[in-house]
Amino acid sequence: MERRQVLTGIGGLTTVAVAGCLGGDERGTTLWHDFTDAEESDLETYLETFNEGREDTLDAEGISEIEDQLDTALAAGDGPETFAWAHDWIGVYDDQGFVYDASDDVSVDLGSEYTEAAAQAVQWDGAVYGLPYAAETVSLMYNAEMVDQPPETIDEMVSIMEEHHDPENGQYGLSCPAIDPYFLSGYLQAFGGYIFDEQNEELGIEADEFIEGVELVQNSIWEYVPNDPSYESQVPVFNDGNAPFAINGPWELAGFRDAGIDAQVAPLPGVEGGEPSPYTGIQTWYFTSQLEDAEEAALGTTIDWAEWYTTNEDVIIGNAQNHGAIPVHQDYVEHEDLGDDVQQFAETVGMGVPMPSHPMMDQVWTPFEEALERVFQGQAGPTESMESAAEEIRGRWE
Repeated sequence: MERRQVLTGIGGLTTVAVAGCLGGDERGTTLWHDFTDAEESDLETYLETFNEGREDTLDAEGISEIEDQLDTALAAGDGPETFAWAHDWIGVYDDQGFVYDASDDVSVDLGSEYTEAAAQAVQWDGAVYGLPYAAETVSLMYNAEMVDQPPETIDEMVSIMEEHHDPENGQYGLSCPAIDPYFLSGYLQAFGGYIFDEQNEELGIEADEFIEGVELVQNSIWEYVPNDPSYESQVPVFNDGNAPFAINGPWELAGFRDAGIDAQVAPLPGVEGGEPSPYTGIQTWYFTSQLEDAEEAALGTTIDWAEWYTTNEDVIIGNAQNHGAIPVHQDYVEHEDLGDDVQQFAETVGMGVPMPSHPMMDQVWTPFEEALERVFQGQAGPTESMESAAEEIRGRWE
């Protein structure tokens, strides 16, 4: 499978399963995740509460390279009953037979429990392939010990980055996974361009409006990040106090603060002649194909978990306060206890567009990311590189 790589921890995560080993005959009902340490700690607390008094308990496994592991396990008829990820895998997983339609099993009314966007995100061709628990996107984070007020425009941000950018001494203007389309999407799509139009099944990376976005990224972001564009190299720059800004998501916020950084969240700075339009995701507990022939207890545990986690007040408020997760349950969207972080992330979500979940998008991520890397490395110009990627993508669609 090919898609954007959104790693949610520095260097990936190690497997921390307690019960339910991959491929084991005694495997119990299992969920997989690739949460950060802070997220995982809360998950363990929530699982203890959920499992209390249950005969069939749910066990968690933290999985590095979860996409590859899921592809291998589910194709072999193994793997977890549920896992956490953004909604954009639903279309391709339906194509591959990796998900289970729980339309007849869930007791919650999606339309009345969740926001319209969240309810739509977990459905595909009338099937219900999971339940949503949060919305998220990447936004601007700033070190309040280095920046008094967050910039309102990209030009203001560039001025501040100039002041701090000193690569020879390990100081940079910005921490951002520099060729990851998910992290760059806000500015790539800022002038009305788009990567992929899901409704019309059209590729947009060759259009003038999109090329203008690539040029914006080239001139205002790439000049201020470390030469290594990978997530593992970019994140420590902000985490260690060596950059005033980061573009990242709510999953890293607690980790930055645990490292002693006074990390604050702000909306993506504005652009003259355009408006940031980042990809947004709906975090989902997926129902996997393991449930097709599962015992009644395992099916019930999996459905109960998804319904409990996505409607429980302590979980919803805790994820918001601790991890900046934006509630998608209608009763908590404007809850007074959500905190400033969620409000800031929510403002950026309001600027954005949902990530495509169409199976055709699966063939877009890798060629497109490689095209961005060619421009980042100075090996090709934006127009040349995007045209080459578009040709490759359309060839894959044939």
